[in-house]
Amino acid sequence: PQYRFEVVLQENVTSTLVNTKGEVAGAVYSVQASFRLIDSKAKKVVFQGASHARAPFERFESIYSNVRAREDAENRAARTIAEDVKTRLAAYLSRPEAS
Repeated sequence: PQYRFEVVLQENVTSTLVNTKGEVAGAVYSVQASFRLIDSKAKKVVFQGASHARAPFERFESIYSNVRAREDAENRAARTIAEDVKTRLAAYLSRPEAS
């Protein structure tokens, strides 16, 4: 392969809504991706960047509902990151000097 692509992900969940009992009613799932494209032959970074996404979700009394809501938020954030990185890589690789 001509290139090697490396990605480092960092994630966290922040409570956003707390009711009068002190229970969390809403949260935001955040993910940050740092990436770099490395030329395999020259062994140097030719393109790098970072992308981030946030996806809010509600918290419920049901444990299953909480797990599912967070999983949906993770999937939404991952799709946002994937589209951003894909677009940026395609733009870089479509340049004549990148080939």
